[in-house]
Amino acid sequence: MPQYANAIMTKCRAIYGNMLSPAQYDELLRKQSVQEIAAFLKEKTSYAPALAGVQESTVHRGQLESLLHKDAFYHYVRLIRYAPKNEGIYNYVVMDIEIELILACLRDIISARPDDEYIASLPTFIQPYISFHVLDLVGVKNVGQVMKIIENTEFGPVFRKCMEAHPQVENQVDYTAYELALRTYYFETLLGQVCRSARGTARKELTELVTIRAELMNINMMYRLKAYFHASPDQVRAMLLPFTCRLSRRTLDELIAARDAQEFLQRLSRTIYGKVITPDTTYIEGATGNIRYRLDLKRLRFSTDPQVVFTALMLLRTMEVENIIRIIEGVRYHLPPEKIEKLLYSA
Repeated sequence: MPQYANAIMTKCRAIYGNMLSPAQYDELLRKQSVQEIAAFLKEKTSYAPALAGVQESTVHRGQLESLLHKDAFYHYVRLIRYAPKNEGIYNYVVMDIEIELILACLRDIISARPDDEYIASLPTFIQPYISFHVLDLVGVKNVGQVMKIIENTEFGPVFRKCMEAHPQVENQVDYTAYELALRTYYFETLLGQVCRSARGTARKELTELVTIRAELMNINMMYRLKAYFHASPDQVRAMLLPFTCRLSRRTLDELIAARDAQEFLQRLSRTIYGKVITPDTTYIEGATGNIRYRLDLKRLRFSTDPQVVFTALMLLRTMEVENIIRIIEGVRYHLPPEKIEKLLYSA
């Protein structure tokens, strides 16, 4: 095993060891304000260095979220120093951010908002790692302007093809079509990198980490379409990512054919996911997130491949940041701790 492999796996597991514990989550859930949350993170957790210059009494939600994103990306930058350049799946984090930036920009066009909170929350020091100028996305009015910003990146051909197939009319953008195209390209690219850089058990584990994200996104999408839009099977199928992991094609067809959300949950509860998702499940995104969390944690702890351990850690770190942001939002809207807790990813 190359020397860099041991370094990456050791550092990844050390970072995980400093992530929030169940007791720390309990403390956060009992806080009464954003300021109290910031003070706790600064004084009692591994986020202390990221929040060192923060005045807890004056910090606001957007500033705190920006610092959390910055800390997550800072760990990524530190880790990839040990990885071989332009090899393997290590650059997936940047690609993930780039696609989220493009989609955030499309949401702004649709809603006619001047800027997006996601774009604003990202730290400025990520710019050297991004293939287009982030601030150019602020204030764009149409998909043509977005195309000019990203046309010389790997996303350019995908975006142009979608733009030609779904022309914008005023501020009406077929967001679902763009999201499906970009995420399909994303997963195809990751799977290609996995095939080129991994063999044996490592390839199997990486493929599972990639495809289960797509499959669980599809499950969330199917549920929403049936629960809120009463979509037909053909409409549902057209909006799904073309990837599977644990579900067979036959099982997927049965889920697509479900008449409504309740029948969908009943059929899903009879699959491999039935241990977590039952006919009584009310928060599907939480259930699918917990499935991912458990798999990521298992791979982080037991895999012997650096790419697998790295990918699992980055996914877990992302979910931890999302958990903290959900706690912040819950506290802002005065939700009881037990209700906020149900929104969090956990094992």
